[in-house]
Amino acid sequence: TDRITGAVSGVVVEVQGIDKIIKTKAVILAAGGFEANPRMRSQYLGPGWDLARVRGTPYNTGDALEFAMRDVNAKQAGNWSGCHSTCWDANAPANSGDRAISNEFTKSGYPLGLMLNNGGERFVDEGVDMRNFTYARFGRAIHGQPDGVAFQVWDQRMIPWLRDEEYRDAVVEKIWGLTVEELAENCAQRGLNDPATFISTIKEYNSAVYASQKENPSLVWDPAVKDGLSTQSSAVKLSLPKSNWALPVDQGPFMAVKVCCGITFTFGGLSVNPASTAVISQSGREVEGLFCVGEMLGGLFYGNYPGGSGLTSGAVFGRRAGAAAARIAGAKGVVATELQIG
Repeated sequence: TDRITGAVSGVVVEVQGIDKIIKTKAVILAAGGFEANPRMRSQYLGPGWDLARVRGTPYNTGDALEFAMRDVNAKQAGNWSGCHSTCWDANAPANSGDRAISNEFTKSGYPLGLMLNNGGERFVDEGVDMRNFTYARFGRAIHGQPDGVAFQVWDQRMIPWLRDEEYRDAVVEKIWGLTVEELAENCAQRGLNDPATFISTIKEYNSAVYASQKENPSLVWDPAVKDGLSTQSSAVKLSLPKSNWALPVDQGPFMAVKVCCGITFTFGGLSVNPASTAVISQSGREVEGLFCVGEMLGGLFYGNYPGGSGLTSGAVFGRRAGAAAARIAGAKGVVATELQIG
């Protein structure tokens, strides 16, 4: 930065072990969040998040966030304790995604069935909303369970509705049972600690669904809308309901898949002027020549994330940042130059 004005005057980069300065009047930060940094995950997201599995690139380690806060006193913004995290295959690689398999490790079929922790208990309302409005926060819910794992469960009625790209044999280990009891026994070989509770939870759920169906015979299962098929009736109410798409899990064979939490990106970032994405300093002033986009831009998401909205953010604010940086460069006739240090 310029020692007098505080404006950004370039960046230092390392090329084959040699530090070089790229002199310029405008810099756009677009280096991602800190989802691939175990230390920062523990610091900002909380205990145990250092063990979360990373869905994507291993290179989003928060370095640019830290040096922006250190070097230009950039102001933090947004939900630094929050993140986008999904139901992720428990057998997926720990520290990065797989470029070939990509998003196929995601396991988003929970609205069609049940999700039980390794104590055999449900812990979320699987039908509280459409998948696009729950998938990015249910990973956190799984992370909060014992050992950070869960079992997604379906019966023969729902298995054909599962997305092939997420549940085909080549990308997931399927646990089968001709009966719920056999399924529990087989899940116990893969980390289920309480098969008896697993069985009783499913039976209790089924009883609630039967009662609700009897009371509401006109309701029809429809995965395209919130259909109102629930576990709640005047006769039976579960303490943790399934609010929509609740059908009994009673037709064998039954299938389960073991899942964990997969972190996609973090919500915390830098404060910016939304009109230009100019970074705001702790003093409340814009840092001249410094812009921020993508996951580094804070203040967009809090606690949850509607599917696809990050793409919109990138398109809108990326264009604004590019236009603002180009105006500075054009006004000053700047061409980036490279200098070698030492």
